[in-house]
Amino acid sequence: MTTITQPDKTLERAISDYLAVSRSAHLYEHGEYAKAEQDAWERLQAAREAAEIVVAG
Repeated sequence: MTTITQPDKTLERAISDYLAVSRSAHLYEHGEYAKAEQDAWERLQAAREAAEIVVAG
């Protein structure tokens, strides 16, 4: 049985959030979209790094 760790759940959520921002690009003003995408990308990268630390740990 595989247990999903909290960092894995956080990574899955960050991926989902990033994709949601991307799919909703047409709903944002240009500057707002750029900020939302950057924020989502940074959360995704942080979550990915945290998940890698757990795997390597």
